[in-house]
Amino acid sequence: MTIIDELQYYMDSASIGIVLELLLVTTCLSTIIYVVTKNQYISYLSSAPIFYFMSFFLYHNSHFILLIVAMTIQASVILFIQKKNLFKVLIEKDHTLKSN
Repeated sequence: MTIIDELQYYMDSASIGIVLELLLVTTCLSTIIYVVTKNQYISYLSSAPIFYFMSFFLYHNSHFILLIVAMTIQASVILFIQKKNLFKVLIEKDHTLKSN
């Protein structure tokens, strides 16, 4: 419970914008890693260190809950990309079956 209490004092109106910006940049960098390497695990696991180092160097502080949030956002982005690719493959299969 102390983690939640600590997070309450950690987040003020100015830091919420900074945290959201850091989450956006972390997601973009991790997605670029996913596109380049085609490895979902590397992309997912790289989101926490990227967020931690960016938060620590720019904001001089980080929080464990926010690392989990960064990893959760990256996992949802990976699932969205994979779902989109799966639909594309299914549509191509459907077109080839209809043409034959």
